[in-house]
Amino acid sequence: MDHASSAAHVLLIADDRSAGDPYRGALEVGGYAVRQAESFVDVLGSSMPDPDVVVLYDLAVFAYPGQAALVVRISSRMTPDELVAEVHRRIALRATLYATSAQA
Repeated sequence: MDHASSAAHVLLIADDRSAGDPYRGALEVGGYAVRQAESFVDVLGSSMPDPDVVVLYDLAVFAYPGQAALVVRISSRMTPDELVAEVHRRIALRATLYATSAQA
């Protein structure tokens, strides 16, 4: 998470850019810094820091060595608002896990 702006970075990978646009817009309205790409290869060497969450739209597989980001797959019936709620939930769960681990 970018502590300077306190916005979590989301990488939205959608092989159909126009289909991913409503999800990108909803995430941005939800307060996230979003980068949209058609494939993971498209973001290699980009200026975006490591994402906090990777959102996949209509993709079968995603993983890379050293992957630390949460991965959320958009289901066939998920609305943009439901995606934002799921991303919020995952980030909150991760923060709670980290806080609990730090106290142990």
